[in-house]
This record gives sequence, structure tokens and C-alpha cells, in this order.
Amino acid sequence: MDPSTGAVVIPHRLPILALPYQQILHPGLVLSISLPQTACLGLLRTALQVRKELDAQEARASDKEPTTKQMQANAQRPVLILCVPKQSADVGEIPADSLDGLHTWGCVARVLRLVNLPANEECRLQISGLMRAEIGRPVPVAEPVAANVTVVELRAFPQDLTAAPPKEETPGVRAMRESAKRLVELMGRAAIPTHAAMSNSVVARVPLLPPPLLKRVSLLLRESDQMSSGMLADLLVGALGGACAWDERLHHLALVDIEPRVAYTTEMLDRGVVRMQTLRDMLLSIPYALQDQQRLVLSRAQLETIVAELARINPGVVSSLRIFQGEPPRQGSDERAVVRRMPSKERGPQVTRRIVGHDDTPSSSPSMLDDDDDDDGADEVAALAARLEQVPLTPEARKTCQQELRRLKRMPPQGMERGMLINYLETMADLPWERVTADLDAATLASLVPTSAAGDVHAEPLIPRARKVLEADHYGLDKIKKRILEYLAVLDLKQVQAREAAEARAGSEAPDVGGGERITVQYKGPILLLVGPPGTGKTSIARSLAAALQRPFVRLSLGGVRDEAEIRGHRRTYVGALPGSIVGALRRAKASDCVMLLDEVDKLSSGNALHGDPTAALLEVLDPEQNHTFKDHYINVPVDLSRVLFIATANTLDTIPEPLLDRTDVVAVPGYTHDEKVAIARRHILPKQIEAQGLQPAQVQISDEVLLAIATGYTREAGVRTLERRISDVVRAKAVEYAEHRNLGGVTSTKAYDPVVRVSDLEHILGHDTYEPEVADAEGVPGVATGLAYQGSGNGGILHIESAFMPPGNAQLKLTGSLGDVIRESAELAFSWVKAHAFALGITVDRASEFPKNDVHLHIPSGATPKDGPSAGVAMTCALVSLYLRVPLDPRLAITGEITLRGHVTPVGGIKEKVLGAHRAGIRKVVLPTRNRKEYEQDLPKTVRDDLQVVFVGTIHEALAAVFGMSLEAQINTLYGGSEGRRRLQELDWHSRL
Repeated sequence: MDPSTGAVVIPHRLPILALPYQQILHPGLVLSISLPQTACLGLLRTALQVRKELDAQEARASDKEPTTKQMQANAQRPVLILCVPKQSADVGEIPADSLDGLHTWGCVARVLRLVNLPANEECRLQISGLMRAEIGRPVPVAEPVAANVTVVELRAFPQDLTAAPPKEETPGVRAMRESAKRLVELMGRAAIPTHAAMSNSVVARVPLLPPPLLKRVSLLLRESDQMSSGMLADLLVGALGGACAWDERLHHLALVDIEPRVAYTTEMLDRGVVRMQTLRDMLLSIPYALQDQQRLVLSRAQLETIVAELARINPGVVSSLRIFQGEPPRQGSDERAVVRRMPSKERGPQVTRRIVGHDDTPSSSPSMLDDDDDDDGADEVAALAARLEQVPLTPEARKTCQQELRRLKRMPPQGMERGMLINYLETMADLPWERVTADLDAATLASLVPTSAAGDVHAEPLIPRARKVLEADHYGLDKIKKRILEYLAVLDLKQVQAREAAEARAGSEAPDVGGGERITVQYKGPILLLVGPPGTGKTSIARSLAAALQRPFVRLSLGGVRDEAEIRGHRRTYVGALPGSIVGALRRAKASDCVMLLDEVDKLSSGNALHGDPTAALLEVLDPEQNHTFKDHYINVPVDLSRVLFIATANTLDTIPEPLLDRTDVVAVPGYTHDEKVAIARRHILPKQIEAQGLQPAQVQISDEVLLAIATGYTREAGVRTLERRISDVVRAKAVEYAEHRNLGGVTSTKAYDPVVRVSDLEHILGHDTYEPEVADAEGVPGVATGLAYQGSGNGGILHIESAFMPPGNAQLKLTGSLGDVIRESAELAFSWVKAHAFALGITVDRASEFPKNDVHLHIPSGATPKDGPSAGVAMTCALVSLYLRVPLDPRLAITGEITLRGHVTPVGGIKEKVLGAHRAGIRKVVLPTRNRKEYEQDLPKTVRDDLQVVFVGTIHEALAAVFGMSLEAQINTLYGGSEGRRRLQELDWHSRL
């Protein structure tokens, strides 16, 4: 754009956009056209390259460095393309570097807006006509086609439709205006009868074009003295071109001089008047005095004859006779326009034509329904159509709704399929489609967004708000909170980038690819899968995440789902068909960017050949690259799930299929420690139960000692659900006591009410302890070692390993204690290692001596509890060495770790739970594998780590040294003094170095 004159500088070449057949762009008009994404991006890329070359040519011509003002002007230069109509309906796709089938004249257009439509992989391009241009020869440019352009008529830009009127009106312009008025009047009173019971008088009053468009054209004619005659001729042909022949419209585009163009426009409009008058007379000649069914059959037959005859004479008229269809303008679009849908005969891009006016009257939205109504149920159908008008449907969904509405209008009220069709359309109207959280009113949003203990933090930034909500709603879970904050930080940065990009586009004339004023980010991040024991807060974490984001929250329970149709929905051909659970949850959320919790995904049934596999249906839902076109069988239209923030939960990963697990980011939610349970009970559970039982905080006082006694003696779980039930029992007992002692009916108890709950009161309220606390032995016994065990549900504890000699036999090992295969193998491995190193350990006198013949019985108490796993290998080895050397172990020392035949100690799982269980049992020293150091330092609280002495070992010899210390050396020196003792100790040290 020239900064001095404001005129658009047209380059010598422009890329071509071949318009569909019967679509034409005139100067002064605005056109909205849908194109495939690849074609649209190629077109804009070429246009931007042309603009860049023009800037370079101007810079070379001036031989000066561009100033800041010039650089700003170049940045605001519009993106231009050349829109060329096709010659006939037989012309298909136009290949690159070819102009076959295109008209020799086109219209230079400015790109106003570019909207991405990911649902159908299309882009909507909005362009404005500037001036005519003649096509020259093709030039070798990258696709799409670019051609030399001869600029015939240079006009100021932007188009000034309110320019000063001409000094006097010529007879040609006056005749053109009168012809246009007559044509508008006829098109406002002629239409195809769309109802069998319509009378002739009704037909005469039904307009062919929508009333807002006719009103706009009439207003344009009344105030046409404010624009040039050439512009008026282009606007009239663009608005009323449906009544004119296609070849006439092409010829009109090639007229450059004003006077011939005005004269030819008058001739076109006069011929259009004749066509419309003939059409109206034919329609009024249809007899409507027959019976309803006869009138319907006759009307359809005559309608087919009329349309066929018109199609033979003039296809353009038939295109204009089609029932008006369209969609309301997008928010932020130019409202000074009337929108009219012009369907194309060929399978090509859909085009919406706009006529730019100079008043401020907003354009009317086109109707979902045709102009006729049913006699029965018309109000219901009209209300449903009006409701669908207000929904931001996708193009494909709007087309489907229009088709189903037309079917519904033709159905009798007692039709069997009518109710199913109404339910389908109501479901389509209830889905959010393009509606996001920002579009919801405050009352609706408040009913859908979960509340938080943090209170109203809506005004704070996202990350501080999320941190405050997570800290207020959950105690501990630091790793989970950190991962969620990382996820939200990335999402927040994506929103900031999108907002800055939108502001940058708003300050220039470049195409707007943001799709309007709303900023919606489709962050294709990982799907979080929270895995942990029951009652650890997985569902509440998802609720807190929704509260921090201020988005609607919906929970979808997948436990026991065994049919694919429960995920994807049932096809409408079945009786009682309903949409799937995913679409149903989206319907409840009322926003397309909600937080959706997929609860218990590990309990999905594997399905069968009859019902399908529901886990396979979830693959598309949880894949960020595919879920923007999720297709429910009931809806049968792609639904965009890319804005939904999915959170999945599970108790175990064993039952989740590998492809489904690969689409998620697994976040482990560990069980709570006893200290954490006490803190959670103090902050959340106790106030909740006091309020639930009708008491005041001062009326029930429970100390941390009592809460710890409840957690250790009456619960054994990773979560806090059982703890909440037991606390509820205690509070109810105090409620009964308070009710008995309060003043009722003037009778007051003589005994004062004591609100304090003591440890001694628990046995009276809850009964005897359900679980006895594990306590370390007071004295060490040879052959007895203390191991560590993971007891399930996030709990851990100590494990006593007992060994004893049997009468002389064959040096065999006997195992008891409900042991599994893996732990039996660990015991046999420990026994073999002790035999192999008997001389170095001092068990045999020399290498040639025979191993003691005594059989060994190894037992692990609590025989009713199954035990398995390799982590007791080191503890069993120490117990056997202690037995053979008759050296007792420290009872406050616990050991865990897997061993190999070579004597290496390998890592084990459950370090946090095992060490916490040992700490509760009074253990003060723990031997752990060296490769478990990271878990110990990261997962264990600092208070526990400060209270324990931990020794990390990599071999069995290091473990023996840590367990026995000087006792082993003293025992060897006692049994084998002097040089023999020193030799055995050196051999033992040598083995430890291997």
C-alpha cells in the first residue's frame, strides 16, 4: 500500500484462485470460500512471496535503506490473489501452469481473514474484490498457479462507497436503477411452493430471496447516488446475478469502461425481470384446490418439471431458486453485510457471498429451516431450528442438522421416527462444538467448576492459583503437584504465545488465522494417567486441576465397561440408541475445553467378538493426533476432542493394554505415611466429619496421638478412606454423648460433657485393635534376622526370618511360612552361597572339610499371610550366617535386598513403604542396596531420614560387614586364632572386593 496515497500497489503477477462454477467475484464484494488446507496454504505462501518480491524490487529501485515508516507500511501491505471464474460446469480441477477452462478476466482480491477448520481439514478464506484484471501468460512459480496480470482499472484502496456523488445522473444509470428495482420486487414475491396446502395468494407473498438481502439491495438502490455508477453496476450484478445467465455474468466481468458496463447491466436486469415474471406465472398456475395428498403429489411432479425446464434454459436461475441456507457470521466479523449461501453444482469449495453496504444495520442470520412449516408440530420444529441457530456448529454438523430438520418437517406428528429424530437434534444442540469456557455465563460456569478449599483465587495468575489450590486441597504428594504444575506451565505458555500472535496479527493487514477474538489453544500434551492405590486422592487431584483452570469438570467411570458402544455410542438404527459416554460427558460439560476424568481405566473389560473392545475405542480418544476428529456412532459427525484436558486414573498398570498405556504419561501416586494420614485427618477429615455429624469444632477435640492410634491400630491401607470411616465412628460416638448430656426438655444431665477423646476411649468406641503394631525384638537370637516387606496398599513393615538347626541329616533346607516360588528360590540361593563360602566365613575348619550335616529349618512367621518376592535374599543370608557362627544380630537392624549367586546385592521396590514400616516398628539401622539410594533420598521425609542410620551395600560381604561389624571378626579370631584367623579374614575381605 502506498503510504502517501493510500492506494493498493498491484504487482505484475499474482497467484490464481479458480472459483467454483457459478461463483464469481466482482469489485466491491466480499467472498468467503472453503478450501483444502494444503491448497489454501500454498496459495497464501505464493501470495506472500509475491509481496516479498515487490518489497525487494522497490528497495532496489530506490537504492536507499528503507526507513522505519516504509518498513511499517510494507508490513501492512495486503495479501493479494487473483480470483478467476470457470467457463462452464464441465471444467474440473485446474492443474498448475494451466489456464484451460478459466475465464480471461478475473478480479484482484485482498485476503481479509483465514480461519482454520481442523474438523474437516479445511480453511475458510475471506477475500474482498478490488479491481478487474486480465490474465496473461503463466509464469514458472511454485503451486498454485501464478499468472501475469494486466491491471486495467486502478482504484483507491480501501473502496470508498460513500464517495461524492456524480454531478448529474445519466439516463443509463437511471434505467439501470429502475430495472434493478423491478427485479427486486419480482424476486421478493416469487418462490417455489414448499407446502402442499399453500394457496395462490400465499405463493405470491413468499420471497425467492431472503428478506434481509432484498432489504439491503433496496436500501442500496435508494442511496446509490453516493457511489460511482461502475461500482453500482458491479454490486447489482453480484447481488441479483442468480437471475441472469452465466455467460452474461462472465461478459460483464470483462467490461472495463463504465458506460458499456452500465448499459449491459441494464440489459441483464431486464432479461432477469422477464425470467422472474415467467417463473412467477408458472408457479401461480398450479392448482391448489385438490385434496392434501393429491396436491402434494401434483405439486412435486410440477415442481420437477419446472426445475428441469429452468435447468435446460438457465442453470443460474435454478441455483438461485434453491432454498436459502447459511450460517450466522462469526464473532468479530464484518456485520455490515448480508450473507447468502450459493451452493455449487460441482463437488468443490462452498462459497458464501457478501454484499458490502454502507449502513450499520447488522446482517440477519439465515434460517435453519426452509420458508415453509408443517401444519402439525411446526412450533416444536421451529423452536428446535431456532435453538440450533444459536449453537456454534461445525460446517459438517450444520449440514447434517439441516438435512435432518428437513426430514423432520416432512414427517407426520405420529411418525415412529419423529421422536428419535427430535432426540438426535436435541443432542446436537446440547453439545458444545465450538463453545469454550469463556463463552459460558457466570452462573453456568459456577455450577460446573469444582470448588476448592483455597477459596476464590480466580483473579490470580494460573501457576500461583494452581499451586495454592493443590496445596489447600491435598497434603503431601509433592511429586504429583510438581508434575501437574509443569503441565499447566506449558499450557499457560502456549496461551501466551497464541495471544501474542493474535495481537501481532491484529496490528497488521495479514490474514487472521486465529479464528476470531477467542483464544483457544489446542495443546497436544500428554494424557496424564494417575496410578496408585485406592483412596490416595487421584480423583480429587483432577477436581483440583479443574478448579485451578476454572474449567468445567466431568467424571466418567469406566469400571466394568465391556461394550465398545458404551464409548462410541450406538448407531441410530437401533431402538433406544444413545450417544457414547464420551459425547455424553461432553454434553454435560457444556464446553469443549473441559477437564474430563476417565476413572478406573484399568477395570475396563477386554471385550469380545460380539461387543467389541472398549479399550480399543479409547485409543482414538486419548491420542492427541487423532481425537480432533472423534466420531461417535450416534452423532455420526466428527467431534473435536482436542481441547478436552483428559486425566485418567488406575489402581494398577497390569491390566491396561500396552497401546493404551503408550498414549499416556504415567504419574505414580504413592500411599500416605502415617504422619501424612494424621495431617490429612487434622486438616480435612476431622472438620468434615464434625460438620457432618452436627457438632461444632469445640465440641470434639482429638489429639494427634489419638489420630495416630486410629491410623495404626484400626486401618491398614494406602489411602485414607478407612481412616475417615473410623474417625466418623468416633465423632458419632461423641455426638451421642453430647446429645445425652445437653439440656433436653428442661432436664439437664448432672455429668459434664467432656469433648476430649483419649487413646483409652478408642477401645470402647471402636473395639479392640484390628491390627497389632509391629515391634522389633528386645534381644538378638542367633539365626534370627529382621527383613523388610511391602504389605500391599501402600503399607510396609518388618519381617522376622527365623532359622534353626535340625538333627544331623544331609544338610538340607526346609522352608515354611506360606512362601511363594520366588522367595523359596531366594532362600535356596542364600543357603548355596553360605555353603560355597563356608571356609571364608569360618564355618568349616579348612577348604577340604565337609559342610555341617545338620538340616536347617527356615521359617517366616504369619503363616496365613502369603509371602513372595526376592527382597529377603540378603536377610536370609545374614540369618544363616548368624546361625552357623552362633552370633546374634542386632534386633533393631533391618535388611532388604536381592542377592545373586556371585554375591551381588541388586535393588528392590517399595523402599519408601518398607523404611517407614521399619521406622514405626522401632528399627534404628537399615541396610539397603546401593542402587536404591535415589529412592531413599527422594521419597523419604527428612524427619525419618534423620532418625535412621542407613548403610548402602553392593555385595553380600559388604552387607555382612554392616550387619555383624566387629562381631564377625571377633568370632573368627576366637575360633581360629593367630595366622589362620588372619588368613580367613583376608580371604573374606578379598571376596568382598570381587
